[in-house]
Amino acid sequence: MTSTSTNGGGALPPQKFLPYAAILTLAANTMNGPGITTLPDVAVDAGLFLYVILITGSVAMASYVCRRMVFAMWSSLSSYGKAADTELGTYHDAVEPNLTKGGSEEDSLLLHNGNPNLNGGDNSVAYPQPKLETTSIVGQSVEAYGKKAGVYAALTMVASALCLALAQMMLCAAILDGMLVSTTGQSCALGLPTSSNSSWIHCTSHSSMKPYAGSGAPTSLISVGTVIAAVFSVGMGTVDLDEMMGVQYSLFACLIISCVRCRLGLSDEGEMMDMTAAATEEGSVGGEEEEVLSWFVGPNPFSTIGPIMFNFAFVVTAPPLVSLAKKESIAYKALGMACVAMGVLYTMVGCVGAPVANAVRNGLIEGGDDTNLLSLILLSGNVEGGADGRPSMIDLFCIGTFGLSTVASVPVYCLLAKDTLVNDAGVARMPAFLLSNVLPWLLVALTYNAAFFEAFVNWSGLLILGYSNFSLPLLLDVKLKKVRSLLGEEGSITSVVFSFLTASISAVIAISITNSLAIAGLLFGAVMIASMWPSQRN
Repeated sequence: MTSTSTNGGGALPPQKFLPYAAILTLAANTMNGPGITTLPDVAVDAGLFLYVILITGSVAMASYVCRRMVFAMWSSLSSYGKAADTELGTYHDAVEPNLTKGGSEEDSLLLHNGNPNLNGGDNSVAYPQPKLETTSIVGQSVEAYGKKAGVYAALTMVASALCLALAQMMLCAAILDGMLVSTTGQSCALGLPTSSNSSWIHCTSHSSMKPYAGSGAPTSLISVGTVIAAVFSVGMGTVDLDEMMGVQYSLFACLIISCVRCRLGLSDEGEMMDMTAAATEEGSVGGEEEEVLSWFVGPNPFSTIGPIMFNFAFVVTAPPLVSLAKKESIAYKALGMACVAMGVLYTMVGCVGAPVANAVRNGLIEGGDDTNLLSLILLSGNVEGGADGRPSMIDLFCIGTFGLSTVASVPVYCLLAKDTLVNDAGVARMPAFLLSNVLPWLLVALTYNAAFFEAFVNWSGLLILGYSNFSLPLLLDVKLKKVRSLLGEEGSITSVVFSFLTASISAVIAISITNSLAIAGLLFGAVMIASMWPSQRN
């Protein structure tokens, strides 16, 4: 959607907008990452009741962080008097904010959400929008703490985008290769000869999300799935967000279809469920104690907080969407609804897949060595498939639609990296495009069959994404309210939420490293006190 405006007789470039549905769809697609495929296993560790509680809490947390980030971006607008920067070709307000020290969010909404009594009701003028260059996470860091902080923020944003993109790219390629194995019996890749295979062509018939593991193939591989996913995502990366919405809507529909089919397919695994129920009643199979799926609290509840929380780690990708909204309310309502929608899908996938994942853990499914959601569906051929032991065509379609849906988020991650390189590092557009859209795929090919890649993605995400997605936006919101003299009741609330989330993320990291609840508890308390002390002192 575009709107053309004039300024003193000179026409400005068409102003672009993203409607509510577009922002919701893009945000939901960026949350559709590798984490969703591990949720059945996470639900087993957490217990079904606690799993639902953690998902609900994460939805509320992510929605709140999005709300504060949107307000921080839109409060940069000065007033409703619209002016245009013809030199930069962007739109912004002309007058300093007319907000008192006790100003609140309601003041911001009144100024920016379409008051018909202002400007004589003339809608021909441009709608004010936050300038992405100055209101992104990096731009806010510069405004709040100076240029040096902006450099650190830029490095963090690029690292966050790469963590998200690399994990998603690897998943896309693995899904497509797994589908090729299920449909044609094998998938092949180009790689250097090894001691076990003197050919440059390496093939596998292992149907899982790690198709080349244990096949004797080298670490660096250019698989058919990688090529298909790379061509598709790089092609989408050549256009702007508003120009790819038809594809994004279609891919979001694929996600919904695949999740619904996963629910129906996994819940209809009659024989598998009978075996699980029998194991639960008997308490043992083959003389060994079986792990029973808990309805309340599972065996490893604390280890599940991080994986669930980081399924909502999309906030760093949201500023480009927010800056294209027509109104502030459209932006934060769409982001909040995206969190709710994905929370519902996460709950459905985890709770329905948990019994099947538990059956795999207990060795009740022939050939089951992976509790990844898509591997569970690929293994369904061993239960209800035909004589060839392959999944049904419906299940393959389900995996295919999910594989397509995962590609949707890659261009958004790459856009974040590209914009940061262009706006904050001064890199030209073409080199920035190559660095953000092409280089990550080369890294995926170099490490496609590496055993350490998954650990690298998990740990980099744990150490970077938590703070950059949840702590940093709240910290900037609190600081910018002081800088812009927009202090109000929300300042103290946001400070408390910031301290709690930062302490929680630190505790999750401590548990992952030390596996000690006592150390995690001590670190939680220390970070909570340390992060709240500056606000109490002020």
